[in-house]
Amino acid sequence: MGAIDKKSLFVLIARLILAGVFVMAALPKIQDPVAFAVSVAAFRVIDSDLSLWVALFLPWLELVLGLGILMPAIRRTCSALIGVLLFVFIVLHSSAWARGLDISCGCFGAETGEIATDYRWLILRNALLLGAALLVFRQDSKE
Repeated sequence: MGAIDKKSLFVLIARLILAGVFVMAALPKIQDPVAFAVSVAAFRVIDSDLSLWVALFLPWLELVLGLGILMPAIRRTCSALIGVLLFVFIVLHSSAWARGLDISCGCFGAETGEIATDYRWLILRNALLLGAALLVFRQDSKE
């Protein structure tokens, strides 16, 4: 095994972080889709029936993308789809913040405790993850 350069190591770390975040976000939502549907409905952008469908589908997509970004054959596609999801999450959090909603993001399943939503942190976190997804996408286009 040859030496790995710093840029390749950085991209590998970005892939591992994205994989970990998306898998860890998916698992609790897969276990309790009804609670996640409540979180989705709280954003008030789709009706409650569609919220349940999103709650059933989205966690499985997150799981597949989180695992797929580790597989060389599909990681470029997975990084692009992760980027799209993160952009949508940023838009949804920005919209909820602008409308004054104090809701649980549901990012990692049903939240516990009464902690006020820090939209700045959610948007920053998702923007950093989006940057990581773009880095992986761009690097894979060069390979």
